[in-house]
Amino acid sequence: MKKIQLKKGVNLVVLPTTQFKTLHIAVDFVAPLQETNVAARSLLTYLTAVSSKKYPSQQIVAQKTIDLYGAQYQTDVLRFGQTHHVRYTLQMPAPIYVGQEKTLLHDAFDFLRDMIFDPLVANSQFDQATFIKEKQSLINELDSLSDDKNRYAMSKLRELTYNEPAMKVSSSGRVSDVKALTSDDVYAAYQNMIANDTMNLIVFGDIDESRILSELKTWLLVDRQVKMLQPFYRQPLLETPHESFETQADINQAILTLGYRLALAPDDPRRFVALVMNALFGGSPLSKLFVNVREKESLAYSIYSRWQHDTGFMVVAAGLDADKVSQAKHMIQAQITAIQLGEFSHATLSAVKASLINDYLSQQDSPTSEIELAFSRLLTQRETSIDDWVDAVNGVTASDVVKLAGNMVLQSQFTLLPEV
Repeated sequence: MKKIQLKKGVNLVVLPTTQFKTLHIAVDFVAPLQETNVAARSLLTYLTAVSSKKYPSQQIVAQKTIDLYGAQYQTDVLRFGQTHHVRYTLQMPAPIYVGQEKTLLHDAFDFLRDMIFDPLVANSQFDQATFIKEKQSLINELDSLSDDKNRYAMSKLRELTYNEPAMKVSSSGRVSDVKALTSDDVYAAYQNMIANDTMNLIVFGDIDESRILSELKTWLLVDRQVKMLQPFYRQPLLETPHESFETQADINQAILTLGYRLALAPDDPRRFVALVMNALFGGSPLSKLFVNVREKESLAYSIYSRWQHDTGFMVVAAGLDADKVSQAKHMIQAQITAIQLGEFSHATLSAVKASLINDYLSQQDSPTSEIELAFSRLLTQRETSIDDWVDAVNGVTASDVVKLAGNMVLQSQFTLLPEV
């Protein structure tokens, strides 16, 4: 992957391809994760999604995207390890395919520049009417989290699992923090982002690098002090697991969530073993959690595990009847013990690895996955070729899985229960 440094702390990656008839432009502002600024950065994405000085309302923004041949403009916040990301994306037909090779690309970059660098601000404050409306929209979105019981349970597990306060908070912030925000707060966060965040740009599609460089000459790109970003988070082992539960009246089934620490450094090559172990444990239809806990024992309606490489934790979530929580937890631990004892067939291990590889290769046909991978490589400064990735997964042995499974230690449990 070729990286072009436009300014100090400002990087461009152009990924030319004729495979798709779409053009994707993505701009990522990266800062160290801080509990105090997550809410302001989150609200910032709401404000810059619906307005700028040139396009002062959501309706005018929408009309402009229609003029750009039905382009899709989005803003978002993300977290990876101890980094927080404000991301802008524009997806549109590739100019070469709609007979607008010169004007469409120019108009698209001008639009994105205006939305990012020239917000609807007067006297160092965001437009008050827009601010009030979008602040309420974010509050409503965060309030709705409790309606999605699975997401809510996972958020409570996150609060129990991590020692670092910033790691406990959703990438979108907390309702209480958003309510306390003023327009001045968010504008200060915006200025800080524009001036100081590491800025990464990815352009993916049938386009020439020189054209992109030409369009970016009108962007207000400045040198910034390069920060030490920490894309990975690890914490010491808790002496005793943190456990909590909650009851709610508007649910019929329980949700059990578990967090396991896997003592694995971010640069440890055994991260590929962790991928395979997760697929064998609960990350695929061939997994022990799915086959034994759900299918054979009927202890859960749904169950899965997920390996979080950025934090070093394996999490499990299960939807089940309240009277089966204790039995299910015991059965989940039994599956970990079975893996630690090597109680899985060579055929199952091979099938799990083949499934992982097929999923990985299919992602190469997705522009979104390719862009996400490019951002990850810029952030972690680590690049693994397709062949090396496939070889690493294929090279995982049963012995590797058995040894790594011995490092899984339960650290947290949150259970959401229906009110009796």
